Amino acid sequence: MAGIFSGCSDEENLPNNGKPMINYIRVTRPEASDSLIAKAGQGSMIAIIGQNLGNAREIWFNNLQAALTPTFITNTSILTRIPSQIPTVISNRMKIVFANGDSLIHDFTVDISKPTVTEMLSEYVNDGEVATITGDYFYEPLRVSFTGGAEGEVVSVEDDRIEVRVPQGAQPGPVTVTTNFGTRTSDFWFRDNRNIIASFDESLNGLWHGPDYIKESDPDITPISNKFMRINRELGAWAWFEFYVGPNNSDVTKETRNIPAEALANPSGYVLKFEINTLAPLTGAEIRMYMGTGDMGTERDNIHYIWKPNLHTEGSWQTVSIPFEDFYNANKTFAHRPDGYGVSFHFSGPLAVHANFGLDNLRVVPVKK
Repeated sequence: MAGIFSGCSDEENLPNNGKPMINYIRVTRPEASDSLIAKAGQGSMIAIIGQNLGNAREIWFNNLQAALTPTFITNTSILTRIPSQIPTVISNRMKIVFANGDSLIHDFTVDISKPTVTEMLSEYVNDGEVATITGDYFYEPLRVSFTGGAEGEVVSVEDDRIEVRVPQGAQPGPVTVTTNFGTRTSDFWFRDNRNIIASFDESLNGLWHGPDYIKESDPDITPISNKFMRINRELGAWAWFEFYVGPNNSDVTKETRNIPAEALANPSGYVLKFEINTLAPLTGAEIRMYMGTGDMGTERDNIHYIWKPNLHTEGSWQTVSIPFEDFYNANKTFAHRPDGYGVSFHFSGPLAVHANFGLDNLRVVPVKK
């Protein structure tokens, strides 16, 4: 009996003759599983689809190794997460190393995030002093520039925090952070001078309370914007202490008229901001904040926003933000009055408190620049 036999190797029975190959890469979210990608952001989970991938032992993006989990590896797919660290060498390539030492290289771009700029610890900082900016993706080297073009000296950098010395010539407006991976300009303004409703710099007539507490200088608190409100009082439980009060026929309206009509039409798009510097904790304090067009003397008892500070800045200036929608609604959605509004800011709460602080630059500004 004669027969004819033909044979082939195991590799020849496999797709692509047993050689690893990549067909495509996609995201792992079920709702977007048909989205094929050639790049992805830091920390993203991706699915690599191909053939003969089961012996993968290492995977690299640029010069960073990603983790491989055996249960996430099959002959036709690899699930892995792109490293969140920043590569020191950018090749825009992915490399898979296999058990036999062979490697497969595939073009793939890691989309490194440009910086995000969230807020400043204090939006008012004097020239030569250090400002703190928070956000994310602050990768060195980086630059911080102020409106007007002046560039600050970067003192320290963390992924989510920059300390920068404010340069001479810094002007009111957004700040810009630039890294090798992009540029971002803040929504907030440095030294925000828009829509100031209480600067404490003008001489105002007709106020019931306020002028006695406005100071140009102080041995314990350095001004950040000319004059400021300076309070140092021991207050017992339910003490009624008025520190800035003016009806709508007083000069307080010279500044409160700066609230834009748009803020009343769209209060959720605005925020009430100011700077505060406390030398004692304001924990347990309650400050009643009235603003309106009616008779302040009778309205403010029942119409007011209650701010519960519960903070201590320990002798440094910080910016406080209150959603203007909350403030506006608590004041019974007062009507637009081009001539301005009456104001009453006073302490009254169930706990004793040592009110020892500075306050400046009350303003109603847009959430987005």
